[in-house]
Amino acid sequence: MKTNDEIRRDNARKLRDSVGGNNSFATFIDRESTQVSRIIGKNPTKKIGDDLARHIEKCFSLAVGWLDSEHQLSNTVNINNISETNLAIRMAPLISWVQAGSWTFIQEPEKDDNFLQQYPCPVPCSEMTYILRVVGDSMIEEYSPGEMIFVDPEVEATHGDDVIALLLDSGEATFKRLIEDSGKKYLKALNKNWPEQYIQVNSRCSIIGTVIFSGKTRR
Repeated sequence: MKTNDEIRRDNARKLRDSVGGNNSFATFIDRESTQVSRIIGKNPTKKIGDDLARHIEKCFSLAVGWLDSEHQLSNTVNINNISETNLAIRMAPLISWVQAGSWTFIQEPEKDDNFLQQYPCPVPCSEMTYILRVVGDSMIEEYSPGEMIFVDPEVEATHGDDVIALLLDSGEATFKRLIEDSGKKYLKALNKNWPEQYIQVNSRCSIIGTVIFSGKTRR
């Protein structure tokens, strides 16, 4: 049986992975990277105390005590905090960009059986939410390669949202910002040096998901 210190450390590492690593986690909880390494690094030398545990939960909008319970057994974990407010923490699978192209057509994804890597989504999301790792540098102004982004296909995208779109001619998924101008919609690469900075959204381009979290709330 795991000790409370081990449970806290495991949960903190899941949250760290969900936001892209130690540095992002340190920024998210307003602590130094060296402090994060000491508590959840490869060879931790300090425990996560009560004050820090509650601080981490608050930063991730989690219920009081969430860090002290194991959550790896199901896709959704229900927590009751001291005010008896129910909070659903949903686990989302890390999938490939190839899988993202067909994800919205899956009626009932069997996440437990088919995906080994799952992470808690720190914000409310649907059961269809999945995680992608950013590739390339088309969104380099705000996103780094390797950063994990949480994508919810059931959130309707509006102007200014960062989205995943399926290019029907090639069957490839792409990550861009949705821009609406004069009644038309475009996908914009944030990298100003990107060769094709704008792609018009038309019948050959379908938006299949909205980014809801990536170390900071996007919606």
